[in-house]
Amino acid sequence: MSSTGNKIFLEVQGLRAIAILMVLLYHIWPESVSGGYIGVDVFFVISGFIITRLLYTELLEKNTIAVAAFFSKRALRLLPAALLVLLFIAVLIPFSPKANWESITNQLVASVFYVQNWHMSLQAVDYLGGDVHQSPVKHFWTLSVEEQFYIVWPFILLLCAFIGSRFK
Repeated sequence: MSSTGNKIFLEVQGLRAIAILMVLLYHIWPESVSGGYIGVDVFFVISGFIITRLLYTELLEKNTIAVAAFFSKRALRLLPAALLVLLFIAVLIPFSPKANWESITNQLVASVFYVQNWHMSLQAVDYLGGDVHQSPVKHFWTLSVEEQFYIVWPFILLLCAFIGSRFK
């Protein structure tokens, strides 16, 4: 649920619905619906808004951010489902063509450490290319980007608060 504290943002829920529809329609009819992948960008903006508001509110109220607590909340929210999916895929690797085992294993490891986006970039993967090997963890790049944001953003906000307090 999109909330910070007890406040629910209906506008954010509406944007989420539009983003989901864009992504779904794009995956169902990729030739007919152009730009559906923009829905992923909308999700990034929504996450950024919610996390920034949460961290900024904590910073205003406590004059700091409990970074360890923030990280543990993110881990408890995301890791169980992500690790279950990755474990399931790992178990199924022997049922895929042997020529794909190394690639899938490398992508699994990249996904576990939330660097799938960098791995795909280094492999020069064209995400939208039709001839690309279809990986069962291909979509984990979005989770990697989101987690990298979660790791860096609290420290950037703390640095801004520190600089702001020094140069009022």
